Amino acid sequence: MPKPSGFGAFTIMWVGQLLSALGTRMTNFALSIWVWQHTGSATAMALMMFCGFGSTVLFSPVAGSLIDKWSRKTSIIVSEIGSIAVTFILLALFLTDSTQLWHLYLVNVLTGALLAIQGPAFGATIALMMEKGKFLRANAMMWSVKSFPVIFAPAFAATLLGLTGIKLILFIDGLTYVAAIITVLVVTIPRVPGQDREKTTFWQDCVFGFRYIVERPPLLAVQIVLFSISLLAALAWALIVPLVLARTLGDEGTLGLVQSIGAVGGVLGGTLLAFMRPPRRKMLVVLGAILVFSIVGRILYGVGDGLIAWAAAMFFVELTIPFIDGLAQTIWQEKVDPAVQGRVFAARNFFENLSVPIGFAAAGPLVDKVLEPAMRGDTALADTFGWLVGTGPGSGIGLLFVVVGVLGAGVGVAGFLSRNVREVETLVPDHEPEPEAKPLDRQPALAD
Repeated sequence: MPKPSGFGAFTIMWVGQLLSALGTRMTNFALSIWVWQHTGSATAMALMMFCGFGSTVLFSPVAGSLIDKWSRKTSIIVSEIGSIAVTFILLALFLTDSTQLWHLYLVNVLTGALLAIQGPAFGATIALMMEKGKFLRANAMMWSVKSFPVIFAPAFAATLLGLTGIKLILFIDGLTYVAAIITVLVVTIPRVPGQDREKTTFWQDCVFGFRYIVERPPLLAVQIVLFSISLLAALAWALIVPLVLARTLGDEGTLGLVQSIGAVGGVLGGTLLAFMRPPRRKMLVVLGAILVFSIVGRILYGVGDGLIAWAAAMFFVELTIPFIDGLAQTIWQEKVDPAVQGRVFAARNFFENLSVPIGFAAAGPLVDKVLEPAMRGDTALADTFGWLVGTGPGSGIGLLFVVVGVLGAGVGVAGFLSRNVREVETLVPDHEPEPEAKPLDRQPALAD
């Protein structure tokens, strides 16, 4: 029987990724609790994330070269097999009661390197499997892979932690990677048009994506906006869990409920994006979503002091991210030749993930060493902002969220004021595939 192709094949792969993401989210939640219980340090949690995203940044140029040289199917399967190996190594550490914090840092480094392949490979695969008008729906479906499992993963993970500990969670995570590989093996992914046309060196491949973006000022301007908002988001992202745990004295149930309600917003945002008509000016919607993300999602989370405020803020954060990421990704898929999307998307991955380790590295020490002590004492900072974010545990983290929200709104406004950003869709033409060559008609043989 022929293997499924097109949108049906993509849907099968999407189901596999959904299962895999559920297992990964359960593992991430369980590991966050383990690290907090063993260290009580925001810096330790931020450093774990720093290792993962820092590894993605370092490996992205190499990953782009591999993605465009390998088939898309090979790229995805290699990343999944590597993830299985890493997960079962971590399981072995917990089974032997030999887990140490540095082990988790190393695991995150390996995982980050694999994600440097997987993310751009999936983004580039969409442009091969779909018609241009369906890119947005596919991107929305991929976003739901990130958000939908968060509704259930914290509750599942918390239950399993109480009953069996982290070992069963890791085993389930490993099995979900196997399921993801099977869904890739049973479908057809088209060859990349023109993939064999270029003969380039490894170094040329590594820098190609960066040159491609820099040589197109509107795309570069868009990337600067996305980098900036990603950097600000990272400063706060590393502290979402510590803020709730600090202000609730370690209430895991409240944390799980906040994350689950936020995930509902993500599913709703992804669903709206999947079924809406693609907007004529996608970038304007992206910039509007950045404003909502910053003002409601960040400032409210910082000033809030209870479940309702935190859950509402996270709901709007997750609601807007599909519009930011999905619409921006669709713009890039429409503009970039599929033959070079692996390298270009890996370069994008580099820029956006570079913002994350910078934010994570700064967030932990800034909170632990500066903001938290300053907001709990008789200081000018506490006198000035105590009425807004309080002066108890977590108040320094809350103040950082407020600052991030204000700066993020500034990024959105700057994007509206920049013509290169605002009108990128008209300034950069869409990539149009070359028409297939038609065979020459046979000419009748001449009689002797």
